[in-house]
Amino acid sequence: MAMLNSTTAAAFLPQDYGKLIDLGIAEKSVASQVATVLATDKETMRLPVWVSDPSVGWTPENTEIALSDGATEEIVVVPSKVAGLVRISNEQADDTNPAVADLVGKSLVRQIAGSIDKAFFSATTANGPSGLASLAFSSIDTDGTYLNLDPFVDAQALAVSNSAELSHFVVAPDVATGLAKVKETTGSNRGLLESAGDGTLLAGIPMIVSPHVANGEVWGLDKTQVFTVIRKGSTVERDRSAAFSADATLVRGIARVGFGFPNPAGVIRLHNAA
Repeated sequence: MAMLNSTTAAAFLPQDYGKLIDLGIAEKSVASQVATVLATDKETMRLPVWVSDPSVGWTPENTEIALSDGATEEIVVVPSKVAGLVRISNEQADDTNPAVADLVGKSLVRQIAGSIDKAFFSATTANGPSGLASLAFSSIDTDGTYLNLDPFVDAQALAVSNSAELSHFVVAPDVATGLAKVKETTGSNRGLLESAGDGTLLAGIPMIVSPHVANGEVWGLDKTQVFTVIRKGSTVERDRSAAFSADATLVRGIARVGFGFPNPAGVIRLHNAA
C-alpha cells in the first residue's frame, strides 16, 4: 500500500494551509488591517511617489506659459521572510482528533501575524523590515496622558497639513483602557469612545488596539499611504522525509512581508516626547 494525496487528510495539503495562513494574517495582523495590502511574486516591489505638482501661474494674454515639471520618487520594498518550524510525531499527525497538524497551522498563523505587527511598529527588526518607528514621522507630545479627545483632533489636523487623512488610530492597550474610563464631564457616565458597527471610533476615526504599540503611545495612519507587501502569499508545508530517523513530521510556515511608507510626515505618532 502507499499513501496518496487522495487519501491524505485535506488539512495536510499545502494549498489548504496556505489559505489558512493568508486568512489568518489578514484577520489577525494589524499591519494588514490598517494598510493597503499589495501582493507580488517578485523579489522587490517599487512604489511610485508623486512628490510635488508642476507649478502654475497667472499668465497675460498672448504670453508664453512657463514650463514646469512635477517631481517623482520611488520606494523600493523588499519583502523579508518570517518563518516557523514545528516537529510532531507521526502518531500525533495520524491519530489525533482534533488534528494536531491543524492546531499547529493555527498557531503558526498567530505567531507569524504577531511577528509582522511587532516589526510594523518597531524601528528595525533583525533580518526583517523597518517599521513605523524608523520614519521621520510627525509627532504630538501627549505627556503620556489622554484626558480628552484634543490630542486626536490635533493629530487629524497635523495629518492634513502633511497631505494625509487619517483612516485609523492604533493604540496601546493601556491607552485604550484609560480612554475607556474617561467620561465626557464630571459626574457623567458617558464615555468619549463611540461604537460603530463591530468597532470603536476615537474622535470619529476607527480605533484598533495592538499589544505591539508601546505603552502610552498611539499611531495615526492613512491607509492609502501605508503599504504592506506580501510576496507569493503564505504557505504551510509538511515533510516526513526530513525527520525520517525520528518517525516525525515537520510542519513549516512561511510568509514574506515588507512595508512601504511613501509619506512619512503623514504618519502621526502620539507619545510622551520627554
